[in-house]
Amino acid sequence: MAEHNRGKDTAGFLLIEVVIALAIAGLVFAYGFRSLSGSLDRLARDYNSAAAMLLAQSTLDRVGYDLALGQDDLSGKAAGRFSWLIQTAPYAAPATPNSSLVGYIVRVTVRWNDRGNDRQVQLSTVRLAYRTPPQ
Repeated sequence: MAEHNRGKDTAGFLLIEVVIALAIAGLVFAYGFRSLSGSLDRLARDYNSAAAMLLAQSTLDRVGYDLALGQDDLSGKAAGRFSWLIQTAPYAAPATPNSSLVGYIVRVTVRWNDRGNDRQVQLSTVRLAYRTPPQ
């Protein structure tokens, strides 16, 4: 039986060693790519959530200034992918007949679609306005 003996002057790697090293490197790169793409996906979702929250806050700040209190529901679109809805209702507080202020519950909802999933952010607050005198 012939015996295969590597001599001392033989340099380099066997083909099987190179194939195994390439397979291990491929697995490491595939795992790294998967982790990176998942991170980028989460980053895009977080960006959309932060943008929706900013839109909801700025829209809520507009109510009572350039958007009147006590109207019907108001809605609109922003940045092409967000839709917003403002709902106001009288605040049911104990009656104070001599008060010149009236309270309103204001709710702002911002909706968007994220890869086929409907998402939303909703903020609520109570706003005060001067009571309109009877005519």
